[in-house]
Amino acid sequence: MKHLLTASMICLAACTASSSPATEAPQDLFSGQWMNDRGSMVTLQNDFGVLTGYYQTALGEPDKSKQFPLTGFAEDDQLGFIVNFKGYNSLTSWTGQLTEDKDGPYIHTLWHLTRNVMNGDEDEDLWQSITTGASDFRPVDQE
Repeated sequence: MKHLLTASMICLAACTASSSPATEAPQDLFSGQWMNDRGSMVTLQNDFGVLTGYYQTALGEPDKSKQFPLTGFAEDDQLGFIVNFKGYNSLTSWTGQLTEDKDGPYIHTLWHLTRNVMNGDEDEDLWQSITTGASDFRPVDQE
């Protein structure tokens, strides 16, 4: 029985090792600055698929010079990130994919923005607390 258990463990280790993905660094498609079709800026840093950075909105109530931290993930040419507009009772998430057209590369995203509704108002107003839309981000030339 001991030999069977040892053989099973060796086989499992060999199978796991042979099916593990390569450990080389994936191509970084997202690090840098991107501007969307409404003039908002996102600065992304991709560290092996974990995104960090800042979002600077050109819309709504927040000070247009304020940078809000973001976090997210990237996998191949796909990404998702979320921004907490702290102090403005709002969170927004974007999910999208990098593609290309005649003008060059861009990230096509769908977004969901949620606004806090006070507990006493939820029965009446919760249905309108989430807004959704689409946005395209193009790289900003940094010369």
